[in-house]
Amino acid sequence: MSKIGVIGAGTMGQGIAQAFAAAGNQVTVCDIKIEWAQNGINKIGAKLDKLVSRGKIAEDAANSIKANLTAGESDYSGLADVDFVVEAVLEQVKVKQDLFKTLDGICKDSTIFCSNTSSLSITEIANGVKHEVIGMHFFNPADRMKLVEVISGENTPVETKEAIIECSKSLGKTPVEVAEGPGFVVNRILIPMINEACFIYQEGLASV
Repeated sequence: MSKIGVIGAGTMGQGIAQAFAAAGNQVTVCDIKIEWAQNGINKIGAKLDKLVSRGKIAEDAANSIKANLTAGESDYSGLADVDFVVEAVLEQVKVKQDLFKTLDGICKDSTIFCSNTSSLSITEIANGVKHEVIGMHFFNPADRMKLVEVISGENTPVETKEAIIECSKSLGKTPVEVAEGPGFVVNRILIPMINEACFIYQEGLASV
């Protein structure tokens, strides 16, 4: 069991927090306001209650997941002793970079900082950050989708990469080691496919 910090209580943050909590980890969810973090946790609970009512999950299992989730203060003070931080915040380098620099002064030295970015440079995000930074890109819905892209920056140690691969496996995910590059792998393939679909529709080759 590990202690996890998830920053961002939106759709992706909720799914990531649920995935970690379902694997038996203690998860502290943070956002700009503690009320927002608690609201995200409440939404996870409501989703679990629906699954229980439909017979998709046992009530004891749902309650166990809920018990593993805690709302943290917006100053991130509750993340001082976590083993991993996973951010799911605005997709901007500076936002993620500033967040990690703030956490540098809060988290223990061994904490690994993980970015859920879908396309941004891990090397750039890590610039000026003291802790080890790596990409841990989940797919929506994060609590159900198996694939996790593990992206190392130029200075990410092999040991950090291996730790995140093992962490992903502990969640029941399928980690894929990805070299840093625009769009990584999945989005690099997906975007041209979407573009071609638009061209096909525009050219009248197919109709909806």
